[in-house]
Amino acid sequence: MINRRRILSVLGAMPAAGLAYQSPSPAKAVNHLPQRVLGRTGRWVVPYAFGGQASVQRINPEIDPADIVVRAVEQGINYLDTANGYGPSQVNFGEAFKRLHLRPHESGYDAALRQRIFLATKTGRRFAHAPGVDGPTAVDELKRSLTQIFGDGQGFIPEGAYLDSIQIHNLSNMEQVEQVYLGYNERGGKMPERIGALAALIDYRDGTNYTGLNPERRKWVRHLGITGHQSSAVLMNAIHRDTGNHLDTMLIALNANDRAFSSHQYNAIPVARAKGMGIIAMKIFSDGTFYGKEARFSRGPEDTYLQVGKAGMVSPADLVRYPLGVAGVSCAIVGIGKVDRASVEKDQLVTNMTAALDGTVGETEMLAIEKRVRDRHGLETNYFQEKHGLKQPTGVKAEKDGGRIRVTWHTAFAGPEPIKTYDIMAGTKRLASVPFRPQLSLEPLEFFVPAAEAGSAEIRVVATV
Repeated sequence: MINRRRILSVLGAMPAAGLAYQSPSPAKAVNHLPQRVLGRTGRWVVPYAFGGQASVQRINPEIDPADIVVRAVEQGINYLDTANGYGPSQVNFGEAFKRLHLRPHESGYDAALRQRIFLATKTGRRFAHAPGVDGPTAVDELKRSLTQIFGDGQGFIPEGAYLDSIQIHNLSNMEQVEQVYLGYNERGGKMPERIGALAALIDYRDGTNYTGLNPERRKWVRHLGITGHQSSAVLMNAIHRDTGNHLDTMLIALNANDRAFSSHQYNAIPVARAKGMGIIAMKIFSDGTFYGKEARFSRGPEDTYLQVGKAGMVSPADLVRYPLGVAGVSCAIVGIGKVDRASVEKDQLVTNMTAALDGTVGETEMLAIEKRVRDRHGLETNYFQEKHGLKQPTGVKAEKDGGRIRVTWHTAFAGPEPIKTYDIMAGTKRLASVPFRPQLSLEPLEFFVPAAEAGSAEIRVVATV
């Protein structure tokens, strides 16, 4: 049960009511909060993170969206998420940053606070340069983020402005991954006519100009990442292609129905974790579906949930805590419909944050949460998931190598259960049982078996759960 006493005990008796800009400084607020490292970024983040959708994107005239962002920073949250695709969200961040003195060209700039915040945005554009393709490029959207959050929203970007991360948004199919990687392997040589988003964003991270798209050699972003909702296979392919380990983070849909079908926590997440990427969970309330909304992406303010929990539904504390129990997850972002400075029990941000900071959640509790969600909501609420079971390895090859046979294969994909082993079979005979390990590149997995034991039977690789 989340009540005022529990909230104040978990948050260290921080003031939860009062005027917007009179609470303790975020510097003091964040010091006592538990944090997790965000993969190889090396940055430490509070496990409860702020998402720039809900009322920051879908404007309710009775709610001040910038104040929600301010509230998050005041409470010590230091991972902030927005996107070019979120309508006015970045503009509202800009207003919030103005109130918080986080715009470097304005008086009173709080450089120390800016350093504590990890600000992530996204671009949904697949190309950085693509003659014949309509619309803005990924570079255009990078500049748009910077001017909307730190500048005048009209193109001015002040000196000293930067993003901690820009992520390639909502990768949904293999064609998009191909587009994003155009020119990636040509950096330092002759670039193709069409250049994907990743190659150019690397230039804007490193201050280089291999793509010809960063002539001023700007360093406007510190880390790069990817995001995705439905397909682990697509995200895994994007990670496999990243031979230079340029992708530092992955933002992925992950909620208490994840293990119902093709689980992200048994597919994309182990790959990202093995590569050292910081993993951020999203859609932990299934975009409001757990509280009665139709199973679809939200469209307008009428889709934004403004209460804390709902009678007869699974506790929001359960839904917040669940993804934080998945190995490798650094933080979970949640969009906020409404904050209430007068009543902490009605403040979505504070009550959710209390749940996130209220100790670790183990396997037993995760299974119990899954059951509660399954019993009360069914399994169809999680529309961020491909509906398939175990998919066996592909591309199996067996090549003679002296007295051995080199067996190679491409990863299997788990369904509701984790893959435990790869069994190497010669006909009906099991030659070896290889503990599961994630495939980390486009190069296949491999194992050697004695040729004498294999005989002339066909070699197969079977994933087992």
